[in-house]
Amino acid sequence: MVDLNTKVPFMMYLSFNNGKEGWQFPVLPGSISIARGGASKDYDIVGTGKISVIGKPELAEISFESFFPAQHYPFNSTLAKTGADGKTRLTSDSAIVHTLKETGLPDPNGYVDDINRWMRSGHPVRFIYVGSNATDDSAVINLPMTIASFERREEAGSPGDIYYSLKLREYAFYAAKQAKTVKQADGTTKRVEEPAKRPDERVRPATYTLKAGDTLIVVARKLLGDSSRWREIQKLNGITDSQTRQLAVGKVLQLPKGR
Repeated sequence: MVDLNTKVPFMMYLSFNNGKEGWQFPVLPGSISIARGGASKDYDIVGTGKISVIGKPELAEISFESFFPAQHYPFNSTLAKTGADGKTRLTSDSAIVHTLKETGLPDPNGYVDDINRWMRSGHPVRFIYVGSNATDDSAVINLPMTIASFERREEAGSPGDIYYSLKLREYAFYAAKQAKTVKQADGTTKRVEEPAKRPDERVRPATYTLKAGDTLIVVARKLLGDSSRWREIQKLNGITDSQTRQLAVGKVLQLPKGR
């Protein structure tokens, strides 16, 4: 699991599945491009002329180039660890997480495989960049992103190293807003929207093993984030109405895909 709370100057991380997978980039890029366009629209008003209406800014795009090493270069990134005094420091330990069992050398293909797998997953990754001031949270980039493009190549003179260019696009979590009708003291009713839920970056499992006390409503709320979807679980697993009252502990349920 990636420790997303550990921050020291000039570090870059890419994580997946709410931090259960991920790594620190082993070699920092020479430069990083961060772009966010505006979203204003122009209108012609009779008698006034052209005006510009400001909208919400567009999604951020981050791009950079570097390489995944096949050797233990002296400039490879090192790990940051928090000591007993609560302070975070760089250590002499290498940040490289993918190595070859036979030689112990870095395995650049492990990083490539991770990125390609995360691209195919249909779930966002999280990109974190810490600049020169690790104590200023406003200067830290910490965004959910989609992998917009990933290109790689090998170059003469660097055997085994994999050079790459990576483009990330900001991911916006979205869901239908739920509302309920609340009766007021004067007898009238008022429509109240439920507060927005915290974004969930976890990759949803395809199955769930029932435990004591579970009901389909509980499973739907816990695994799908919406208790009203219990009927989907019932239909997918061919469970009759009478069987919903007494579910067998240990039964493996198939879970519907996200929507």
